[in-house]
Amino acid sequence: MARKKQIVVTGSRYKNRNSWLFIHFLLKLFHAKPIFIHPDSTLPKDFDALLIGGGTDICPKEYGLHQEWPCEEKRDKIELELFHQAFDKKLPIFGICRGMQLINVALGGSLHPNVEDLDLEYQHPYTPFPLQTITILPHTKLYSILQTSTIKANALHHQAINVLGKDLRIAAKDRNGIIQAIEHEKLPILGIQWHPEYLPYMHPHRKFFKYIVNTLK
Repeated sequence: MARKKQIVVTGSRYKNRNSWLFIHFLLKLFHAKPIFIHPDSTLPKDFDALLIGGGTDICPKEYGLHQEWPCEEKRDKIELELFHQAFDKKLPIFGICRGMQLINVALGGSLHPNVEDLDLEYQHPYTPFPLQTITILPHTKLYSILQTSTIKANALHHQAINVLGKDLRIAAKDRNGIIQAIEHEKLPILGIQWHPEYLPYMHPHRKFFKYIVNTLK
């Protein structure tokens, strides 16, 4: 019997376990084998794809800012190591919320530490419910996955992408112009700012996880 494809899913040691449970369910639904890795885990030597989950902020020093900010340095280190391990092998890499931001930082991009400090036309939402309208850019990989130009999603972030990392392009934005999805121009790398795992009852959000598994076939 052929082994199931193994997808490493990262997260915090004590926080966001609900997120892991939802992601675990959705990946198993599409017949993949998720493996949870937290900052105290032993790094796996062999896996088929990487999904960097949501959670605490990325330390500002990782993108060139020198300011105090609550963060999880150990998690930053292990996720950056896993990213480069997967990147060097050209494995599929995906990111959710913090995970999208980490992809950007790993490729030399930067973040806005706090969205609320930006000059926004509309108030930035913070909600687990699908109350935010996101515009999917045409001719992107994300558009080909979701097959829609707009999607309703949640918003659980206060950091956002500032400067794009090397070979990344914007795939979606919100009504304030804040980047909501990125993808690599050449490699199977995709990150989204919202949390699709909390919206499994909405078909477009399940498509994200189906796509992750399909890249391994």
